[in-house]
Amino acid sequence: MDLLLSFDSSEWDGGSKSWRPIEDAEAAHVGACTPTGLSPGRWGALRIFICPTDPTHPHLLNIQ
Repeated sequence: MDLLLSFDSSEWDGGSKSWRPIEDAEAAHVGACTPTGLSPGRWGALRIFICPTDPTHPHLLNIQ
């Protein structure tokens, strides 16, 4: 299986602000760390995998 797509619930840790992009350094408003509004699972990450040899195989979803 090959990774097709991966996304997380937030861009950075909104509480500790331990990492955030330079262009968002001044962003202090509520929701700044979650611009897409997506939240797979309980604020986890979603990864979608595909089979590189046979496109008819179902996709594999992984939520952590």
